[in-house]
Amino acid sequence: MKQTKITLGDDLRARLNDASEKNNRSFAEEVRVRLQTSFERDVDVDRPTRDFVEGVARVPAEIERETSAAWHKHAGAHEVLALAIQIWLGELKPEGPKAFADRSHATTFTDDPYQLASLIVHRLRKEPGFTNSKTRQWMEEEHQRLRADRSRGEIMGSPHALLHSPHKPDQPKKRGK
Repeated sequence: MKQTKITLGDDLRARLNDASEKNNRSFAEEVRVRLQTSFERDVDVDRPTRDFVEGVARVPAEIERETSAAWHKHAGAHEVLALAIQIWLGELKPEGPKAFADRSHATTFTDDPYQLASLIVHRLRKEPGFTNSKTRQWMEEEHQRLRADRSRGEIMGSPHALLHSPHKPDQPKKRGK
């Protein structure tokens, strides 16, 4: 590991000092962690998303100044935050169709936006690293297998299962008189 000399303004140095004490790390370790985190974020997130998240991250402080209440402690402030995020997203909404194309990384058959959003929020709250987890990888592979089976009509209960079945369904035996 090599040492690097940098010049920091008094305010930035004070903020880093405070953060290192709060996080129980040395000053140098705090700087390293924050730099590493910023590079990881650059790799995982595209520029429009990063700009949106960084912008929205400033909203709660403004709400608290305006309302004298934290969004996570006051129902009205919480509603202001939810609306602010909706408005911000609304201004960034692209034109075009809402239907999804081929979903090569899907883990579910639903295309319903509310169901997908609920599923994503649930998974990420339960396991923040879910996106790059072995569990998600397995779920994608299983979904692809089921999708292939479904397209061949091999899933029980599929409306196409009987049409594509290699053998006829059992016929009731005829009884003699």
